[in-house]
Amino acid sequence: MLVKGVTTGNGFIGGLMEADIFRVACVGAGLIGQEWATLFSSKGLEVVLQDLSETVLEKSISCIRSNLQFLETSNLLKKGETEAALRRIKIRRVIGEAVCQADYVQESVPDDYDLKKQVFREMDAAAPDRAILASSSSGLLMTEIQKVTTRPGRCLLVHPVLPVYLIPLVEIVGGAQTFRETLTAAHDFMKNLGKVPVLLRREVSGYIVNRLQAALLREAVDLVDKDVASAEDVDKAFRMGIGLRDPLIGPFLRIHLAGGGVERFLKNFSQSYRHRWETMETWTSIPPSAAEKIVTSVREMGVVRTRTLEEIKNWRDEMLVKLLELMRED
Repeated sequence: MLVKGVTTGNGFIGGLMEADIFRVACVGAGLIGQEWATLFSSKGLEVVLQDLSETVLEKSISCIRSNLQFLETSNLLKKGETEAALRRIKIRRVIGEAVCQADYVQESVPDDYDLKKQVFREMDAAAPDRAILASSSSGLLMTEIQKVTTRPGRCLLVHPVLPVYLIPLVEIVGGAQTFRETLTAAHDFMKNLGKVPVLLRREVSGYIVNRLQAALLREAVDLVDKDVASAEDVDKAFRMGIGLRDPLIGPFLRIHLAGGGVERFLKNFSQSYRHRWETMETWTSIPPSAAEKIVTSVREMGVVRTRTLEEIKNWRDEMLVKLLELMRED
């Protein structure tokens, strides 16, 4: 569905932001930035895509075209909308030029505090007072980033899950100085774009999704490192077991169902889980021996040996569309 100006229904303290978001700037044209641009342009918004590198910008436009064509062939865009969406995207190499007329800015540069601060400093200086300044960071804290801005109340984190143009979830996190109205406006904006926003009550590194993924990845790495199973079989156990169920229920609803009620689960399975947790690793960096085994084991996976990264990505996206269609019918 095309959105001709997304109404947030909220205004900032002091009139910092108007009610409608028509123009979006995407700062950083790597994978995440180009996927955000795909989403915004597909929803009818005017987009300015910025990167310092002309080569990166050219590659990004090509990738955006491919993403939009995929959405069109999957009937998530009407026929002919790819070209219309591309026409809504302008490219710039200077941050100030990219954000100077934006109602909403989505920054997607690498996760480095010094780099993020420099970018936010430039965005803050050039963006209109009404503009929301959002970061796609996957683990940094906005309290630290917003310190360099003159209007920290309009700064927040809006963390997507890849592919941004398909996966509905976004995590919204404010810093110590973020206005409540900023969080509400970003929440409403994302919801009106068709996203499913979750609002964190306080900051924590990695937010919800990446903390869960980090815990799962550490155990998966350890299972391969200790020769319990191959990378392919670990993936298979997840994919055909808990992964098959996870699109429907989360960890808390799972224990509620598994125990015949959450109270009974905690009473009957706490000891069993204690034995598992006691034998799990707690390292905070991947051991060199494990890194070598992971590389070897992943390269031996059938799908990795027989398909390119692009083919695997396309297959994943096709399956996601089918899964999302089933979930919408529920």
